[in-house]
Amino acid sequence: MFQSAKECFLTFSINLVFFLSFSHQLYAQELELAGHLSYAPLTLAGCWHYVDNNGGEWALVGTKAGMSIVDVNNPEQPVERFKVPGIQNNWREMTTWNGFAYVGSEAVLSGVTIVDLRQLPDTIMYKTWLGDAAHDTTVVKSHALKAADGYLYIFGAATLTNGAIIADLSDPWNPEIIGTYTTEYVHDGYIRGDTLWTSEIYKGQFGVVDVSDKANPKLLQTQPTPGAFNHNTGLSDDGQYLFTADERVSAPLGAFDVANLDNITLLDTYLPTRKPEGEVHNVRVFGDFLVNACYRGQLTIVDASRPENLIETAWDSLGNSLVWDVDPYLPSGIILATAKSEGLYIYRKPPYSHACWLEGTVSDFETGFPLSGTKVFVLNTFNADTSSADGGYKTGNALPGIFEVYVEKEGYIPKTISNVQLKTNEVIHLDIQLSQLVQSKQPGLKDLVKVSPSPFSDYVQIKIAADKFPNHTFSIRMFDQNGHLVHEKIEVSDHEIKLENLQKLPVGAYWLSVETENEHIGIFPLIKLQ
Repeated sequence: MFQSAKECFLTFSINLVFFLSFSHQLYAQELELAGHLSYAPLTLAGCWHYVDNNGGEWALVGTKAGMSIVDVNNPEQPVERFKVPGIQNNWREMTTWNGFAYVGSEAVLSGVTIVDLRQLPDTIMYKTWLGDAAHDTTVVKSHALKAADGYLYIFGAATLTNGAIIADLSDPWNPEIIGTYTTEYVHDGYIRGDTLWTSEIYKGQFGVVDVSDKANPKLLQTQPTPGAFNHNTGLSDDGQYLFTADERVSAPLGAFDVANLDNITLLDTYLPTRKPEGEVHNVRVFGDFLVNACYRGQLTIVDASRPENLIETAWDSLGNSLVWDVDPYLPSGIILATAKSEGLYIYRKPPYSHACWLEGTVSDFETGFPLSGTKVFVLNTFNADTSSADGGYKTGNALPGIFEVYVEKEGYIPKTISNVQLKTNEVIHLDIQLSQLVQSKQPGLKDLVKVSPSPFSDYVQIKIAADKFPNHTFSIRMFDQNGHLVHEKIEVSDHEIKLENLQKLPVGAYWLSVETENEHIGIFPLIKLQ
């Protein structure tokens, strides 16, 4: 009924050389830090940019104590020139319009601080605004705010509405409230033309709101986001794609095709490569790229020119705290980033080089049928994908080079494809066929023995069906790709067997033989990635 271990090994005799050299990984571009400004013991929140009448560049930084105005004309030596005080609060964000800054906070009665920046670098003026004459003391706080096309949008602003308040900025010093969106709580928003994209965090969705009539906003559509906790969004320059960030541990950024609001489609998701549990907090669209402020101290850049295949092209660590916000929009191209505990970071303009893409389909060698759930790894990188229902996969790398591609699916012989050349700003098509393991043709083998996890790190768990093999003892042997025995447990009576202390094994491909005292049950491929 069962093959011998030797026969299984011969069936499995394929080149599985799969060593990863993490010391030579081709990850991504390195961001070049120009300057840093510490605010300790104050914590930081949002940041935004401003250009004065002489072309001077400024960083507007939200601190626990108010807004800091920083001269960044010499990025190596940023200098705080002005402080705008505010009620102490950990949340503080700002936006600008026509020479004025608008600063919001979640501190009750902080309202909106309006700052006249037109006399920089010499002086500033500021005041607190709690609403216009008809709505006095109703704008007591906000979570976020945005200015666009002569209007100020205030989100999460308490008594008047915790949705969105729309104010006319014809007189920037004295906004006039002309409309509200009250359908849901709005955490943040993105405005382009007559459309407001709302981040409805507690509903786990974004909303699409028609604001052509500012006095009467109309909800057009809603869409759940991958992490069901939408914190902010950004729209591509052509308006076809919306990128969403969900503020939940390990929740991915989502890329949506929003060209047809009746058929909004999720195209791809992204998590930071080094620390995927540190989700994107704020995504900022800059041309073909996404510049992302992330949890766990991360700043990343992603090539989104192919939104169905997002590839991280740059990464840096700013410490351990939340990188609250990032701003790549100053004319010089420098990037501003605020790390909550570590301060303001200023990066030189990055090259914004396009990624290298690898795409294709995976199919069964014998039948030609597409194979879903196949893992495709670009070795010596963090990049991988799992094939979809039609067998399609999409991955790649930030930097060009010649790579090995490793492919695996349960019940199939893993395959390593050598000499795959990836090129900058090119899509390389690679269709892959996998052959079934001989034992996978045995009816119900995967119901007899379950092996997990794969890829593994420090242990492997084997579960053997007790009803199929009662009153048996089992021998478990692990072999490397050269057929050398590297670990074993013999004559074990338990039906759940754990191989432990495997962390010292080299990264690579292995196979597991499972036997009773008188017959061989099967062989199972495994991969160790770290």
